[in-house]
Amino acid sequence: MDLLAGTLLAAIATIAVLALPGLPLALALRMRGLALCAVLPVLSLAVIALSAEVGHELRADWSLLVPLALGILLAGVVLGARELHRRRAGPRPRHLVAAGRPALPLLPTGREGLRAALAPAAGLLLGGGSLLVLQLRRMGSVDAVSQTFDNVFHLSAVRHVMRLHDASVGVVGGMTRLPGESGYYPALWHQAASLVAQLSGQDVALASNVLMLAAGCLVWPLGMMALVGSATSGGRAAVGLAGALAGISGAFPLELMSWGLLLPYLLSIALLPTLLLGAAHLLALSPAARRPDPAQLAAILIASLLAVTLAHPQGSLAAIVLGLPMALVAVGMRVRSLRRGDADAPAGLAATAGLALLALAAGLVGWSIARPSRGASSWDRTARPGEAVRQVLSLAPNSSQAFLPLALILLVAVLAVALRSRSRWLLAPWLVAAGADVLIRSLPEGDLRYLLTGPFYSDNHRVSALTVVLAVPLLAVGLEAIGRALRDRAAARGAPASVLTAIGALGVLVAPLVLAVSWASPATGQAERGAFPQWQGRQLLSPDERALLAEVPGIVPPDAVVATNPWNGSSLVYALADREVTSLYMSEEVPRSTKLLHDRLDEARHDPRVCDAMHEEGVEYALDFGPEELWDRRDTMSGMTDLSSSGVGVIVAQEGDAKLLRLLPCRGTDGSMRS
Repeated sequence: MDLLAGTLLAAIATIAVLALPGLPLALALRMRGLALCAVLPVLSLAVIALSAEVGHELRADWSLLVPLALGILLAGVVLGARELHRRRAGPRPRHLVAAGRPALPLLPTGREGLRAALAPAAGLLLGGGSLLVLQLRRMGSVDAVSQTFDNVFHLSAVRHVMRLHDASVGVVGGMTRLPGESGYYPALWHQAASLVAQLSGQDVALASNVLMLAAGCLVWPLGMMALVGSATSGGRAAVGLAGALAGISGAFPLELMSWGLLLPYLLSIALLPTLLLGAAHLLALSPAARRPDPAQLAAILIASLLAVTLAHPQGSLAAIVLGLPMALVAVGMRVRSLRRGDADAPAGLAATAGLALLALAAGLVGWSIARPSRGASSWDRTARPGEAVRQVLSLAPNSSQAFLPLALILLVAVLAVALRSRSRWLLAPWLVAAGADVLIRSLPEGDLRYLLTGPFYSDNHRVSALTVVLAVPLLAVGLEAIGRALRDRAAARGAPASVLTAIGALGVLVAPLVLAVSWASPATGQAERGAFPQWQGRQLLSPDERALLAEVPGIVPPDAVVATNPWNGSSLVYALADREVTSLYMSEEVPRSTKLLHDRLDEARHDPRVCDAMHEEGVEYALDFGPEELWDRRDTMSGMTDLSSSGVGVIVAQEGDAKLLRLLPCRGTDGSMRS
């Protein structure tokens, strides 16, 4: 099957995985329009995460049928609860039924709905399309293998789920532990990617890449548009701008689609706008006419909190970092209402203050419990304070050059939101995110930096993404407010229709112009040049080595074990060719017999103990990818290099310097020959 057909199948499977498990629940909640499109991936991923654990307990083989069944069951529960509530409440008067608020009304229906959908559709096409083009240019090919440390784990974990037919977090967490042991690892990414690979029948790398592109180029812009359209005072133009400007910064999602490779964190932050949307409604920061009904709000909050947290726990910490200032703004609004003498102000103030205290307590607990070790949080600063401020205002990725024109556009939008918008609450979380971004870029390594940024590994890339989460809606709402002010002022002065039309036409060009400014930024070029080796380099897997892995299924029997070294990429034969290996990942815990093979496999013909270990582990083949390894390391597993000249095996396939060997019989400690 050619690459185009395979990519199309993977794309169809990705849409199915992101839509079908949550669709029954969304329909039961009567969601529609843009809200349905934005919330559907969140609902589906939450159902997938829950069904993985349910399936594990029921010992059901992992497939899309498991989350589909749970999604239908949850929809039935919602419909039953709605019917029970309707019967208890009795029939509503006709005038109340007619005046009832529609379910999450982000877009009108009928012809008006079609016209209203043009701006979001254009925004999604521009924003998502530009992100897709930029990322594919970095990757070189949609089926490329990221040449990064973490990608070895992520691809192997997807295959691990498929081989064991079990997607539980304990199964994924136990992959790199000793046999029989389990552990926790946020597995939502691997659960979803395994379903895409299984449903499409495509290579694990291709399936994972297509899901990554969907998360960054589809789920993220949709979440931005829903946040602006539902939780702010922005109109249709702001909704379209939010989608179009979703790719304005290389800091997110592009940076996390290359650096790391931080796929679980990428997914978590791509889902974060929906959680912020729910928080804005819960805190009554959103316009009253746009608020969902209680059942919808509960579903949005629960599903988005589950999905964000189970994709990566740092996503929930990010939600607290951004949600706490939102809660404080809401408390201030309730205090103002209390001073005005509003009847419901005391109850509202008590509820909002309680939510603020809850967020603060959760943040303090999370900050202490979820903080990695000091050694794992050792990323040093990358800029001095002044330069860090300029970088953050210009939305520049880590260690890249600030760009004044983009910073000025953002500051103008911020000023417009402050002076001309009813969504000033956006400013508080943005200021907190921007402040954290400045600190993590500029603070020297030490106790203070670890205290403030340790839960994010003191990693600039992770925190920089949070600034973009608020900068996009600020730009969308602010730029629309400026356009509306210009149009209103011109109309008030009796400007002819042609002038008003020209202002409207200029508004249509705002998003492409702002994107053009961001692409002209030196930071964009620097980030792109930095991303090329992460996708198109050879430090992990060269083209010859990738080609040899493609030949393995036709040579190595399905039940055979291959001796591999994860540092030189040979262990990817597990993910890409579905063959068992001696070591999956660089930091994997392995038994003593496996460690002996890694250190002395080349001595199997002369050392009976190595021969015994080879027999005990069932190793029949070995991949020799040479001494060069990731991060410029060499010979990490000294017994795995130059095997062909050691006489322990014969070459059965070779591409360039990459060799696949079948190991020869050897004599064990008991004197017998072992095959």
